[in-house]
Formats: sequence, C-alpha cells, structure tokens
Amino acid sequence: MNAHQETGFMLGEVKVSPSHNTLWARDQSLKLQPKAMAVLHYLACNQGRVISNEELIERLWEGRVVTHGSVQKSINALRSALAELVGDQELIAHYSKRGYQLLIEPQFLTSPSPATAEETAAVDAPVVKADKYRKWLAALSMIFILIALAAIYKGINWHTIYIPNNHQTVFNTAQGYTNETGHERSATPHPDNQHLAYIREKLNANQPDAARNGTESEIVIRNAVGKDWRIANSDGTWFKLAWSPAGKNLVAIEVKRRDGLPLGTRFYQPSNYLYSFHIFALDLAQERLLEKQQLSQWQGLIYSVTWWDENTLEIVAKQGPNSGNGRYRYSILDQQLKLLDEFEGAVNPVASTVLNQRTAIASLNKNKVQIDFLNPQQESIGRTKLDIGAADISWIPDGSGVLVFAEAERRLFAVYLDGKQVPIPLADSKDKNFSRPHYSADGSGIFYTEEKRSSNILLTGLDKTQTRLTENTDFNYAASFSPNGEKIVYASVRNNQIHLWLVEAGQERQLTKQPVPKKVDAIIWSDDGEHIIFNADNQLYHHNLLANETGLLLDGTDKIEPIAYFPITNRLFALKHNGSVRNLWRIEGEQHKQLTFGAVGSAIEYGGDVYFQYVGENGLWALRGTDDVLERITPSLDEYGKLLKADMNGIYFMSGGICQESDVYYQDYATSNQSIFLAQKNSAVSTTSFNIHKGLLQTECYLPEANIVLLK
Repeated sequence: MNAHQETGFMLGEVKVSPSHNTLWARDQSLKLQPKAMAVLHYLACNQGRVISNEELIERLWEGRVVTHGSVQKSINALRSALAELVGDQELIAHYSKRGYQLLIEPQFLTSPSPATAEETAAVDAPVVKADKYRKWLAALSMIFILIALAAIYKGINWHTIYIPNNHQTVFNTAQGYTNETGHERSATPHPDNQHLAYIREKLNANQPDAARNGTESEIVIRNAVGKDWRIANSDGTWFKLAWSPAGKNLVAIEVKRRDGLPLGTRFYQPSNYLYSFHIFALDLAQERLLEKQQLSQWQGLIYSVTWWDENTLEIVAKQGPNSGNGRYRYSILDQQLKLLDEFEGAVNPVASTVLNQRTAIASLNKNKVQIDFLNPQQESIGRTKLDIGAADISWIPDGSGVLVFAEAERRLFAVYLDGKQVPIPLADSKDKNFSRPHYSADGSGIFYTEEKRSSNILLTGLDKTQTRLTENTDFNYAASFSPNGEKIVYASVRNNQIHLWLVEAGQERQLTKQPVPKKVDAIIWSDDGEHIIFNADNQLYHHNLLANETGLLLDGTDKIEPIAYFPITNRLFALKHNGSVRNLWRIEGEQHKQLTFGAVGSAIEYGGDVYFQYVGENGLWALRGTDDVLERITPSLDEYGKLLKADMNGIYFMSGGICQESDVYYQDYATSNQSIFLAQKNSAVSTTSFNIHKGLLQTECYLPEANIVLLK
C-alpha cells in the first residue's frame, strides 16, 4: 500500500491529510515526516487490530533492513504531534511484545479502498442519493487536485492553506489600561488572558534628576481586576519581558552600563551595556514568587528573547562588536548556550518569536525587513518581504501569523503565513510614540505603549541664564541658530502636524505651509542665512526664506542628515546611514559621492570644510571641500565628543552624552590646550545648536508620561 495516495480522514477533532503529510486541529496545523504519516495511515486503515513492528516494517519500509527503533521513532513523532494538537489524550496504544493500535476509529472522507461487489449490493440507498454522493466526491476531489496543482506551480505551502482567524483586526476604541502618573510600558499579556506583565518607571525621590539615572525600574503583574503586584525592581532598567508557553515563568532582561555609569551612552558611542536574564517562577493565584534565577551577563547586544519550550529560551543577539547577529538557544536546566544554524536567506536576524515551537524570524535583507515562518523542525513554511526598515514582531495567538509594528513608519499590521498583510489602524498622533504592541491571549484586543511627547526650547546664554523660547505643551525640538544668531528655527508638533517655526525679534511664525511627513532630526542654515535644509528620515527638504517656499530636495532609501549647504553651487554635505554606521557624502544634483569609509561620529562645517571625528577614535579630521582631501587636524581631541563650532584656531565641543552633557570646551589646535568656554548649570539637557555670541539651544530631559493602552 502506498499511504500517500490515500484520502484524508478524521481522528476525532484531528483532520489528517496523508497526501500532504499534514495534521489540522484547533486552528493549528503540523507537518509530519512522510514515514510517520505512513505509519499513522496504516494504523488507521487497520484500526480494528494490533499491528506488529514486523508488519509495519514489511509493509511500509518495503524490505529495507531497519530495526524496531525506526518504527519507535515514527510512533514518538506521531504522539508528539498529536499531543501538541489535542493535549495528552492517548491515541496510539502500545501492547508489549505485540505492537501498536489506534484507539480511536477513523472517519475517512472517502472509502479507503474500493468497495467489494458484496458491499456494493448491500447498500440500500436510492440511486439519486448515490449520484449526489458521487458528484460531491468528484467535486471534493477536483478541489484537492486544483489546490495540489497550485501548490506545485505557485509554491503554496500546505501550512498556509488552513489559516485560522480568531482575532480582531478592526477596533472601535482605545482605552487606557494604566492611567497612573508615571511611565508604564512593554505590556506582555499572560496566556491565561487574566494577567499582564509590564514595566513601570518612576523618578527616585532621592535622585530627582532622571538624566542621572534617578529612576526606579519595576516589573509589575496586573490581574483581571486591576490589582498590581510588583515582583522586582532595578537601578538599571528592564528591557524585555516574555512569558513561557504554559505561563509558569516570566523572563526579563535587565540592562546596566558595563562601566557602572548611568544608562545612556556617550555621544555617538556604540552600546556598552551588560544584559542579565532573570527568570521568575510565579504563583499568580497566591501572588507568590516561587523561585528566581539570574543567568550570566551577556556582553554584546540583545535584540529579542522568547521561549522555545518551557525550559529553553531563544535569543537573537550579537556577542561582541565584531560579531554578527545570531539566534541562540539557552537550556535553563543544562545551562548550555547553543548558536543555531543560520536559516537560508535570513542571515541577519533582528528578532524572533515562538508559538508552539513554530518560529517567526525578522531579518534584514538590503535594509528591509523579511519575515520567515518555520515549523517545529525549522523548515520554511512561508516568507514575506516588507517595505519597512525595522520591526517589532509577536505571534498572533491563533497562530495565523505575526503582529508587526514599524515604529519609524508608524504602521501596525498583521502578516499571515501565506504572506497576506492586513493593516491595523492606529490613531495618527505625531506628538505620541507607540511601541511594543501585543495581542491579548484571546485575540480580542491589542495592548501597546503610548508615550506623550512634550518639550520646550531653552536658550542658555553666555551668562548661564536660561530663557524659555516656547511655553506650551507641544513637542518642540531640533532648534537651530541662524549664522548670526538673530533667528531661530525649530520643529513643532501642533494639531497633529509637524511644521517648522521661525523665531525672529521675539516673534514666531509658522515657516512651512505643508506638514512635514516624518520627525525632523536636523536643521541647518546656509552661510548667508537665506536657506534652510532639514531632514525627515530618508528625505531632505529645502526652504528658501526669501521666497518662503519649501521643496523636496532628495528622497533616498537610507536615513540622511544634512551637515552644510552651499546654494550657489547647490552643493550639500550630509551623513548617510547604513544600518548603525554613518559616513560623509557630497551631493550635487544627481551626483552623489561617498567621502569617508568608516564610522563617522560628530560632524560640522567651517569655511567650506567638514570637521569630524571617527567613532571610537581620539582626534579631529577635516575633509577639505576644494579637493576632498582628508587631513588630521589634531590627534588629542577626546573620542565621543559632540562638535559644536570651529574657527581657524580651534574647536568648540562638549563631552558626556545625551541628557548627560558636560560644559562647553574650547581646544586650541596648536597647543591642544582645553578651556571651559561655557559652564552648564544643568546637564540634564540635549543641546541642538550653538552660537558663540548667543549661547546654546536646548531641550529639557525628563521622564515622559507613558501609559499602556488597550485597543478593543
């Protein structure tokens, strides 16, 4: 008997398709190895008796020399697959020294073998009913044939033919789930649909300066009636949360600086963190911590953590600055870490998520996200390429696909196993950040973090006095002095639109007529003060102040930051991003030329030349605008500085990091002597522009209000 030519059958609630080596039950499908399916089909065709090992070998292995262990391997695979679909029901019995028997009678979709003449004569049914039955069978057979042909010619995978849809994609309301004053984030629903883990951060009363790490980071469990239970806190910060498949354990990643300094890196410094994995065994009913394990610290970069099974973590990470991204499994019982083989075509993974040992991998392919779906045997069951540069992913609870969130594009959508993409609308609120969406366990809602952004522009004068240039609850940022310091332009989110605003002689006015589509990162002026260049992710815009007109200057594929613009020659110096690396480019119309081949940190323009630092290197370099010659100006400037302004004799700069700024220093090129030009009273600021006659333009650093929201 060739089992793969037989028709499908039902084993209780399990649908079996031998010709496709597939089982379906409870909105889930599993793929079997052909020999395991052959054993199951033979047991089904002979359900009324016990089948010996010898008979199975003779009929299914067709004379090949194999041992009873080969049969046992197939039986174990069957039991494992059936248990995953329907639980611990015993469907295949083993009788010592006799063999195996299927305990449930199969219901074949069509007769498993041609009927005998006696059986045909015994059928007491009208001819009309028989004709209808045969027509129905013919139609069903035709459907299977058409689908099989489609699978052959169009590459349809049988895992994607039956896709459940027990989840919402259209929601009517967005309601606050946490509404306390503070910063709540990273909602992680429990499999029981009654509990939710999240991270809560608040200012430490003894250290009120948030920029100096004066925050407490807590892990909180909230039950169905809204009662909170704090299970852990940290003087670093909690980074990722994930429940084990049965919900008995919660893993959390704690992040601290390797050098013991407050969180946050120096200017342009690569991440320098230590990650610790904490595993909490919890009794949710009694609100008891049963056990806590802390795994060894990870010196590298963690992207995601999920559970492969109840005792194994799957991690996407890199182990050092020169290593690539990889997928790892960590066995908690054996305390063993294993690097998984690269999956073909997904060589740069940035996240993975697991549901019932099916894996979804997000990887970067030509700076775009690709989603690969793998079965428990780590074989491909689908691949989808997305038009986004980064993504947060989590499984939809019914196993039909993954929830994908692209923060830069503010897009939330479901990506299914068959490649279909369904957008899920979010409120288009540009003064709020959204992050970490997760479906509730029953698929009826989506939890996410909503962070309200609000900031005002500060002018810190040379006499150290601070003046607020804006006094509102809007998100005002990226302020920039004109060359003579008499004008200031900044970006602001008002009425859910991003515009540039100009401040002159104490009066402000809206500069742009049309909204800017994405967040502005940098604004620069031409030396004559008549032109402004600003970016919005991978787009560059030009505003002519005399004509009061704004136009698109460049629409590229990579993020780009302007450094200097010369309107007479239409020459632009800019920093282009390639992943986390930035390099200098010169752009003149259609001519684009890369000028550095390393990793550039801070960069400014003076006299037609670009002064810059390489990441992680002491010293200062200049790119001469006349001939593209690179010249090292001084070897002594400290690495990871923020360059503010240059002149013929020296450089103005600051050290520290964002919201941990130093004073403003001046270093003389000839002597390498450094002196304080402007002392800062408050380091918890972010400087965006400097003028030697006016001072600093800054925004305040603070712990923003953030709440968890539930889409219903």
